[in-house]
Amino acid sequence: MSRRHVLRRRMKTLGEIAGILDSMRMLAVIESRRLTRSVECQRQLEAALRGLGRELMSHHPALTPVEPPNTAWLVVGSERGFCGDFNTRLRAALEQRRSPGEPVIVIGSRIGAELSQQTVCESQLPGPLTADETAERLPALIDAVNQLLENLGPLRIIALHHADDAEAVLETRIVPPFGKASAAPGNPFPPLLYQPPEAVFHHLVEHYLFALLHWLLDRSLLSEHQYRIRHLDGATRRIEDTLSALRSANNRLRQEEITEELQVILLGAEALDPA
Repeated sequence: MSRRHVLRRRMKTLGEIAGILDSMRMLAVIESRRLTRSVECQRQLEAALRGLGRELMSHHPALTPVEPPNTAWLVVGSERGFCGDFNTRLRAALEQRRSPGEPVIVIGSRIGAELSQQTVCESQLPGPLTADETAERLPALIDAVNQLLENLGPLRIIALHHADDAEAVLETRIVPPFGKASAAPGNPFPPLLYQPPEAVFHHLVEHYLFALLHWLLDRSLLSEHQYRIRHLDGATRRIEDTLSALRSANNRLRQEEITEELQVILLGAEALDPA
């Protein structure tokens, strides 16, 4: 097999890989656009519910949750690969901020397999692959959080996740909900309730946690796709550079073959020359 034939086979293989990567990138771009709309809707809903919760606590201070002494972590990683250092940054942030013995819930099979080698995880849950799967993953996540609270008592649960617009790992407090109530109510008149404040607060917490976790998964998935797009762009550029180098090498080999053929023709002509 000639060297040119080997080069052409490699060029064909790299071209097919580049086509696959381009298709993966296009799917990630489409999913990112869908997630952008979902993240904004969930953000507005979460902000509205948080405001209602703080307003209710400001008029009924007895509803304010007691700050738990212990902390647990919820790490939202990736379900698939091809996203660069997405999981590496999360693992580094967890190692820096987590104290020994603090429980961990992991979302994402890819990061779960990596973390399980170093950290004992209370739960490892599959993460969503698309925006349509987020709602399907939420019940298992809520059950895992409830099971953790039942087993270990009151906890401060903090989520580690990526931002959707920057290469940074953020902390979002899940439990206790709403954060701190304002010292002075924004509205001087307490809300008119048709149920006891405790019952209203309980239902509000359920809706708030559902919206917050939904927003959290969508935001992390959006960031994952953005990482994937950048990672695939870099891989495609490297393939294009390699293809360019292979084309140059192929042209040089072709020129050498042509030169050799001309030399053979000239030598043959000299041998046939009767003079």
